[in-house]
Amino acid sequence: MKKITVLAILVISFTIGFLTSGCGKSSQPAESPEEVVKKFYAYVKEGGPTTLGEAYKLCSTKRYKLHEDRFMDIVSKYSKDMKVNVINSQIMKDRAVVKIECRVPSGFGGDYVQESDVNLDLDEKTNTWKIDFTGETQAQSKEEPGPAATKGEKSSSKKMEAK
Repeated sequence: MKKITVLAILVISFTIGFLTSGCGKSSQPAESPEEVVKKFYAYVKEGGPTTLGEAYKLCSTKRYKLHEDRFMDIVSKYSKDMKVNVINSQIMKDRAVVKIECRVPSGFGGDYVQESDVNLDLDEKTNTWKIDFTGETQAQSKEEPGPAATKGEKSSSKKMEAK
């Protein structure tokens, strides 16, 4: 009887230990949305095909698949002097919004400052945050009006504001 009790305790202890040891999939991604945004802009700032390729891998394909060549063309035009600071972030289930401040030296002295929201999607297959790059590409594309454009009006981008 003593052996059965000891065996039962060992089995129960092993089962509880296994279930609570974290062997299952983590509910939160390893990198926060803020870390993904910082990494993305660090890659873009560094430039070059390898790091821009890494930045491209951080983009979501959930709503829109941007061709890599088009992506590289867009981000290669970003200023190498741009400094990006995360202001705040908010996670809502499988979506996140990271508010950033971009500073670029102005030709008139001082810095040109712009604030914008970076939207991220949670990629459920990889359990990683991916940047929804559609808003930026749609607003910058002259051939394609943004999603807010109606009846021949061009979409306006609220991303640029001088301070």
